[in-house]
Amino acid sequence: MINVGIIGFGRWARQAYAPLLGEMSQIKVVAVSARSHSTRELAKGTFGSGMKTFEDYHDLLSDSTVDAVLIALPNTLHAPVLQAAALSGKHLLFEPPVAEDSETAARVLDTLAASKRVVQADLELRYLPVMDAILACVQSGRIDEPLMAKIRLWCNWGYAGGEWYDEVQGQSFFLWLGCWYLDVLDCIFKRGAVGASVVGSCHSNGTLMDAGWASLVYPNGGIGQLEFNLVVPQETVIELSVACRSGEVVADLQTGRWRWRGERGDWHPEYAPASTPTYGFVGMRESLRGFFDTLQTDDSPRANVDVMRRVQYTAQLCADAE
Repeated sequence: MINVGIIGFGRWARQAYAPLLGEMSQIKVVAVSARSHSTRELAKGTFGSGMKTFEDYHDLLSDSTVDAVLIALPNTLHAPVLQAAALSGKHLLFEPPVAEDSETAARVLDTLAASKRVVQADLELRYLPVMDAILACVQSGRIDEPLMAKIRLWCNWGYAGGEWYDEVQGQSFFLWLGCWYLDVLDCIFKRGAVGASVVGSCHSNGTLMDAGWASLVYPNGGIGQLEFNLVVPQETVIELSVACRSGEVVADLQTGRWRWRGERGDWHPEYAPASTPTYGFVGMRESLRGFFDTLQTDDSPRANVDVMRRVQYTAQLCADAE
């Protein structure tokens, strides 16, 4: 049994973490840290009245009964909490970004890298079965080396102004939300970008860029693009297309339907669906299960500190270009 503590019990922790944690027999939520009394009471109602609650996250990190910590906080709190958590001797799963500026991010990432425990970023798209299938196809040599890749996010999350309107004022889209989608490009190229240019607009969410493109240059001539539009009145679309030396891939990451073709030009349809998503986000169950499985195998997680360092750097490049 793995004893778990949660730092932050806002909407994301309640709707994305809690349902999944409740179905995992190998873990037990034993502590939650939250600022408000009402949120702490809500946590007890979710996980049981015998669970410990703390107002100060340092007290949770000091609790010797907690083996692993999940961190789900507003971006402005990520850096100090991650810094303290990395020094606590506990296994960590956290939400990107690491920090909102490159200097702080580098310092926190160095501390995370020095940890002797499992440290995983919750980059859930990396854990999708369809991503496994695409990467296996690329690595098999059937379509050879990736030359160009594009990830496309279209959704209604910010249509007429998102519920997080006040939170995102003054934040860069690429550090606030872009990490997950830039990580898909990292899966393809397995390197951090070395250059970025950005074009975009602010439509319905104040100073937040809620539609645009980031064009990226990777080592060895790879070219990537993140296209995003948060203000379209439609269901979420997350699509990936990859052009390789001798073929191409087109995939719908939401449904797991994808196709590839090699030099002969015949399309091969494939299907690798994710488990039923929680809170509408595919890959969450796979990401959390991957974290807890890693604790039992002592392997390095897929979304490890080296991956997060590259993704954070690429997101910062885009933010600076913005």
